[in-house]
Amino acid sequence: MNSSCNLLSATALACLALSTAPASAATAQLLDGTVVQMRLISPISSEDAKAGDKLRFVVTRDVVVDGVVLIARGTPADGAVVAARRASWGFIPHKAALAFAFTQTTTVDGQTVMLRAPNAGGVVSIDRSDYHHNLQWATEGDPLEASIVGNYAVGFR
Repeated sequence: MNSSCNLLSATALACLALSTAPASAATAQLLDGTVVQMRLISPISSEDAKAGDKLRFVVTRDVVVDGVVLIARGTPADGAVVAARRASWGFIPHKAALAFAFTQTTTVDGQTVMLRAPNAGGVVSIDRSDYHHNLQWATEGDPLEASIVGNYAVGFR
């Protein structure tokens, strides 16, 4: 009787351990060129930005592949100013310039993925010359698109 109780207890413990074991994670492929919708966290302008300044972005839409979210809306992303010049009206006038690049964000499994602008140069150049002044700027309201650089296997549950 005692050995059958021990066997029953051991079987119950084994079943409990198996039922609480974490489910195995599946993976989905995040491919090079996948679009990531972004926006700036705070505005930048050609008047005070400098090349090398760090920029913070936030993902504005889930990146979904085969019905699975691989990069969640609200995920932070990084970038940097690559060119900035104030307008100059002196002896040699200069037009204002402002350009930045995306660098990275994070997938739902915590993996860092590299980003670029979707154009050939990989840089976002701001041109607001149709506003009839010489200031270049970007704000939190400007929709931006980045692209994934490389292919990533992203784990999910």
